[in-house]
Formats: sequence, structure tokens, C-alpha cells
Amino acid sequence: MPTMPAASRARPSERIGGAVFVLAILVLGGCSSSTEDRGAVPRTFSVLADCFFRGTADHLEETLSAAEARRLAANPFGISLRRLATLDVAAARELAACRGFLNFPQLLMLTPAAAAELAGHAEDLRLDSLETLPADTARALAGHVGALHLNSLRSIDLATAEALANHEGLLALNGLEAPEEGVIVALARHRDHLCLNGLATLSPTAADTLATRRGKASLHGLTSLNYQSLQSLFRLGDQTRVDLPDWIPTGPRGGLAPESAHGRGEGRGITPLLPPGSALVTID
Repeated sequence: MPTMPAASRARPSERIGGAVFVLAILVLGGCSSSTEDRGAVPRTFSVLADCFFRGTADHLEETLSAAEARRLAANPFGISLRRLATLDVAAARELAACRGFLNFPQLLMLTPAAAAELAGHAEDLRLDSLETLPADTARALAGHVGALHLNSLRSIDLATAEALANHEGLLALNGLEAPEEGVIVALARHRDHLCLNGLATLSPTAADTLATRRGKASLHGLTSLNYQSLQSLFRLGDQTRVDLPDWIPTGPRGGLAPESAHGRGEGRGITPLLPPGSALVTID
């Protein structure tokens, strides 16, 4: 039986070493930071290399072409566009195909057309840098199914709240601090997890509405609460659907603790126990 010459036979260790060398060449050749499109194969490979070593793909430029967005969308874990300041419709359409989260930590403006494209994204959509949200953009984003994070919004109008209420999935609006009562009532129509952890207090009407809504509500930021509002949260709703801060007294089964009512007349308020020197906020 003929045998290969010794010089032509490769040991297993040599084969592995050769494969590692080839892999290194491919990674180094495909991981250029330039946004110029250099071909689908090496550019896609660079994204897969990012997946292997870092889990998510990072984009560190202020603009994004459709070709670069298509390359990034190959990452199945998620994309963080750390410096992106503007987003056009074509790039948004390509990014929507990503199977992981999309994070826009510097995007300050989003057009309704680009929002409509992002709404087709099937995973978490993080737009935590948006400080304003017109109603038409909100209506476009409401078509998104999945977690929607809008935590830099300090206030929204009634039309925007009504539009966001149609969204399906977790809705995080933790930047809202003192929205009008009508805004909270409108948001309460949202049927999934609603995060309003920036609210410091609630009116009785707002509490009634949140207590009877279908989905869970997170209210961990409350610093004071009218006792009537507190009663509404426990009397009308399923306590497992309302997440409240630890300072609110609850009984062993999650209901309102009897001692919390001691000495509290209607219209009085309760506040957390704060360290000496802290200012207590009261509601009459």
C-alpha cells in the first residue's frame, strides 16, 4: 500500500495550528472600522467574530449607511450604535432585520418614517436618548412588538400617550416624573408591563386606573402617596400586578398592612422613613 512521504504528512497539531492561523487572518482582514463596503463575505465574518468575542456589535460613528447597517444586522445578539446621531429610512430598514436588541444611546431625533421601519424589529428596541416624541412618531413606534425603552422622555402629551398605549410588549417610560393625570390614564390602556419608575406620587384617579389595568405596572420611584391612592392600589387591583417601593407597608399576603392605616385620615399622606435631616414630602 503506498504511503505519503513524511514531508507531506501533517500532524494533527500542525493542522489545528494552520486553521487557527487562517482564522486569525480572516478576522483581522474583516474587522476594519471603515464604513466602506468591502464585500459581504469578509464584512459579515467580522460581525460573526464580534459575536464570538464580544457578543454584540458596536458602531462608533455618527452616521450609518444602509450597507453598513446590513452588515451589522447579521449579528444575532444585538447592536449598540453608540455615537449614531441620525438615522435615515434605508438604514433603519436594514437594522430592523437584526435578531438581537437595538440600542441607540445617542440618537436625539427619529422621524416617523424611520420609526415605522424600526417598528418591524422583533426584539428589544432601546431609544433611551430621545427627549421628545411627537404623536406621529409614537404612532409609528406603537407598531413594534417587544420591549420598547423610552427612558429619557421627561414629559409627553396626551396624543403621544394614547399612541404608545397601543404598543405590545414592555413599555419603559421611567423618565416621566410628573405627567398630567390624563397622560397616566391614557397610558394605563397599555396591556403589557408598564414601567413608570420615575413617578414620585399618584393621584387617586391615576392609582385607580393603574390598579385595574390588565398588565403589570412598576412604580418603584414613589416617594410619597396619598393614602386614598394607596388604598386604591390594593383595593381595586391584583397586588401581584403592581410593583411598589419597599417603604410602602404591606401585609404577609401582599395586601395593605393594617398598621399603615393607624392615625391616617382620608386625605392624609404617607412617606418613607428617611434618615435624619431629610426633607419629608407630604400630601394633604
